[in-house]
Amino acid sequence: MHEPVSAPLAIRRATLDDRQAIYEIQRAAILETCRRSYPEEDVTVWAGLLSPDSYHMIHDRYFVVAERNGRIEGFGMLDEKEGEVEAIYVSPSASGMGTGAAILQHLEQRARQCGLKELKVRSTLNAESFYARHGYQHLALIRYRLVPSLMLNCVEMRKQL
Repeated sequence: MHEPVSAPLAIRRATLDDRQAIYEIQRAAILETCRRSYPEEDVTVWAGLLSPDSYHMIHDRYFVVAERNGRIEGFGMLDEKEGEVEAIYVSPSASGMGTGAAILQHLEQRARQCGLKELKVRSTLNAESFYARHGYQHLALIRYRLVPSLMLNCVEMRKQL
């Protein structure tokens, strides 16, 4: 018996119709993946801040989704003005399959097209090794305020393009 051939991953601009899938991916990634690096209480508050209506920045940022077989597996956001990768989240069921790497490569290519010479990212603790594998250098451990009641330890990182 042959293993099924995986369909290619397509990366495209996100639309408002993608908000439910984006929400489900981010919530699952926080609850399942970030739980390894952050206290349970923080993860619960963090995931509780989200809703499908949270993604108003779809039109304000370079916001993409990665899709395979018509199913969204992950998403990423690039702030082209600030030169910052603002987010990459992958569904836990697609973790380790190259989806995050494909999104990051796509965002880096877009940054180059915009004339950016470097990118920065405030990485969650659980994603630091992912960014390091892709050439991002650790600059500092920082505290990032999500809301007044929630500060997360994050890692400020940078990569020359």
